[in-house]
Amino acid sequence: MKKTAIVNANSFGKYFPEYMDQLNKQVGETKRFKFPSDISPEDLAAELKDFSFIIIGTEPRLPESFFEKMPKLQLVVRFGIGYDNVDVIAAKENKVMVSNIPAYMERDDVAEYAVSLILTAAKLVTYTAEKVKEGEWSKDRGRYLGHRLNKKTIGICGFGNIGTRVAEIMQAFNCKIICYDPYLSVEEVEKRGGEKVDFDELLAQADIISLHMNCTAENKGLFNKSAFKKMKASAVLVNTARGALVNEEDLVLALTAGKFGSYATDVLENEPPTADHPFMNQEKIVLTPHIGAYNHECNEMMCESVVDDIARVNAGGEPKHLLEG
Repeated sequence: MKKTAIVNANSFGKYFPEYMDQLNKQVGETKRFKFPSDISPEDLAAELKDFSFIIIGTEPRLPESFFEKMPKLQLVVRFGIGYDNVDVIAAKENKVMVSNIPAYMERDDVAEYAVSLILTAAKLVTYTAEKVKEGEWSKDRGRYLGHRLNKKTIGICGFGNIGTRVAEIMQAFNCKIICYDPYLSVEEVEKRGGEKVDFDELLAQADIISLHMNCTAENKGLFNKSAFKKMKASAVLVNTARGALVNEEDLVLALTAGKFGSYATDVLENEPPTADHPFMNQEKIVLTPHIGAYNHECNEMMCESVVDDIARVNAGGEPKHLLEG
């Protein structure tokens, strides 16, 4: 019998234990691990060298030096859409397959969560709720002035699977949808319900900016000091994509200086945050713990997808959602 390691993917099988039972019965021993995000590839390989399958969260990283020391490993399944912590090419070179959760499974969930962050930030929901708990119900409520969404301009960075769903939802608020996506033509953006603009135009025009891009070497830190200067002073920035798209130090300085209105994010460049992370004491920042796709319906589909991919490989085939690198 083979062994499956669940690495920093705490929600796999937690709410739907029947999928853990399936792995134990069909594949063999299943064991959970919680490793620090900065564990060395060598130490990680030493811990997991006897495992044939790995189900992994957003961390730690699995680089080439990890795969070189994993002769028994057959498949890594990313318990999510993004797989930037897994070197897919190196895995393939070492005869290890990699799969992930197909984007359509999380589309509605992450898009709905992004819209909830838009509403939370624009309407000051968490900020005012905290003030009530601090006993400030009877104080000057007039200072809690949020913004209406009707007829606002929504700037979407990354007009793919999730970005287009956010656009569909925001159109119910009579919002104008503008998009920055260097990989799509004007015609394709229009077909998907948006207006294509360049990055600087989006910064200048958008009342709300929502990020739905993969993080690459080209766009890491895209939202930096220069970008914040070009945004509206009242603009709301929402991030359910990747924390590294934003230069966090520049963001805090820009918010403090009033360069834009507020930031609502479900992601950080390094997760989880330390107690002294600069976001922790910022009233204009809403921070949630990377749970955009976390709900019962989506979690069950994700668990089913993971077990199916492992079962296929265990039977001598390929995972349904194989990544090619």
